[in-house]
Amino acid sequence: MNITRLVLSAAVAGFSSAAAAEDLVHLSLEELGSIKVDTVFAASKFTEKVTDAPSSVTILTRDEIQRLGYRTLGEAIRGVRSFDVTYDRNYSYVGVRGFNRPGDYGTRTLLLVDGHRMNDPIYDSVFVGTEALLDVDLIERVEIIRGPGSAIYGSNAFFSVINVVTRRGRDVNGAEVAGSYGSFDAYTGRFSFGKNFANGVEVMLSGSTLASDGPGRLFYREFDTPATHQGVAANRDGDRAWNLFGSIRAGDFTFQGAYSTRDKDIPTASFGSIFNGLNTTVDSRGYLELRYSHETAEGWNFSGRASLDEYDYHEVTAYADDDGSTFINNDSARARWWTLEGSVSKNFFNRFRFTMGAEYRQSLTLLQRNYNERPFASFLDTAGQQQIFGAYIDTALEVCKPLSLVAGLRFDHYNSFGDTLNPRLGVIVHPASQTTLKLLYGRAFRAPNLYELKYIGTGQTANPDLQPESIQTLEFIAEQYFAKHWRASASLFQNDISNLIDQVTRADGLVFFDNSGDSRVRGFEVEVEGKWDRGLLLRSSYTRYETESTQTGLRLENAPSDVARVQALVPIFGEKLSAGCEIIYTSDRLTLTRHHTGDAWLLNATLFSRQLRPGLELSASIYNLLSYRYSVPGGTEHSQDQIEQDGRTFRLKLTYRF
Repeated sequence: MNITRLVLSAAVAGFSSAAAAEDLVHLSLEELGSIKVDTVFAASKFTEKVTDAPSSVTILTRDEIQRLGYRTLGEAIRGVRSFDVTYDRNYSYVGVRGFNRPGDYGTRTLLLVDGHRMNDPIYDSVFVGTEALLDVDLIERVEIIRGPGSAIYGSNAFFSVINVVTRRGRDVNGAEVAGSYGSFDAYTGRFSFGKNFANGVEVMLSGSTLASDGPGRLFYREFDTPATHQGVAANRDGDRAWNLFGSIRAGDFTFQGAYSTRDKDIPTASFGSIFNGLNTTVDSRGYLELRYSHETAEGWNFSGRASLDEYDYHEVTAYADDDGSTFINNDSARARWWTLEGSVSKNFFNRFRFTMGAEYRQSLTLLQRNYNERPFASFLDTAGQQQIFGAYIDTALEVCKPLSLVAGLRFDHYNSFGDTLNPRLGVIVHPASQTTLKLLYGRAFRAPNLYELKYIGTGQTANPDLQPESIQTLEFIAEQYFAKHWRASASLFQNDISNLIDQVTRADGLVFFDNSGDSRVRGFEVEVEGKWDRGLLLRSSYTRYETESTQTGLRLENAPSDVARVQALVPIFGEKLSAGCEIIYTSDRLTLTRHHTGDAWLLNATLFSRQLRPGLELSASIYNLLSYRYSVPGGTEHSQDQIEQDGRTFRLKLTYRF
């Protein structure tokens, strides 16, 4: 396969150049220490080594996020094996293992912040772009767990679970100010304060802001007429956001809260709106949570959380009537809900780990509205109610030193459709001290959300009879640590999806969500990684997918078949200066009209300095260094079959700690 040879060549070249740079600064690999086995919490709601977790796990650290120049959580996720993030000039959409349906808001990934569920009950959306809840500087690490997670988490843990672990007060230990400037007149600013006081109270507070004009001109050939500004959207891609985050920890209790809001101009004239006219969305997300965690002298772990969440969405759009007159349409949604969770776990005789938990979610407000201004006309004014109860048991038994068995089961009850049971089973073998083999089976589900069930708007109608979709996954994983610093992993998997919830077009042209049938994804993934204590990191991965409809045998849209990545972090002058480089290759995708986007190559590079002066961090990044032209498929709301992405851009960033 030509692409395989290309990727392997790129990997070898990346490793060779990194090794050469290492020689230049006289780094001795023998004295740099050995690679460490990471731990993960979110895979089982229990801290364990990634080699013992019943899934394929990646841990993304704060150091990697900084040194690779990631500006958003979405950019960080896109750099991880198995994941794909696309952008339509409004939202960033997370795809996993070759599956990223147009019109989906990331609903098949469960996003957590310190274990707190972020998917909202209206759209089930996963915000990872500039609309995300957190400034990326507040991330200490990201736990990425592949495979079905409904056996512990319920709905949305369909393909993966992503848990963002935030920085603690002790990690900041003082105050930080940060600012950046980049392409399209983009500014960011942040102030953070964190401290672990002598009385045991730990505080973390932070506020951030972002403003970007976006590209001054975006050309869309679908609108290339004199009546629609020759297809040029002028100054219609602005982005403004701010967020707040705070946590106070005292003893076994943590009180945490966050709020963010983003106002985004949309240049694509989505949903048939006036091209180069008014079209903006405002998304706000927030929560307050009280957590409790306690371990007894006998080894029992008790944890619980009570939270209150909110989500608001408002879109204001200009449309043209048949007579040429214009009118303004308002589309909005509001959700308020509370959650109670509790769990208990214990490790018996260091051989049998037992976890049991329960969760209850209750909506306070679930509203969707759509209406025209002057003259007023209402098309949608609906309220919903959601009650969810879930209970689970998860166990792990070490049968003998090299062999462990994992089993879990969760029961969920929804007031909308009833009950569902989702198990997971795993066999984990350590035939040698540095070798791990895993054979995993799991089943997960995704409940239809309020938007899919009840939304009626421009070109779209409701489907109150929509049923949950489900997935069954079988996966084999092999992991090997070798030569002190290296790790290799390989996975073979098959995902069988039933009752897929997808957008379907009726004979009258209206779009609605329906259980469109079954799909199957087969694939394999390989990754090789080397890490050294002084900051040298080399990583290369390749994934191959076959994503198709079971009924027709046709390849699904927006599903790349080949994805490859090469990443290198190379210290140049110890901690004072390092270079980061990332190459991402994504193969051709099909659009909704079955056209081809072509392959995409992305090269990003960052210079990062941590200690030129005490407390000072500087970075300079160039994204899409080669200014490669590439596109992603548009959704059903777009006239554009393909949406072109940004060319070469840059960012300069300064952080000062005092």
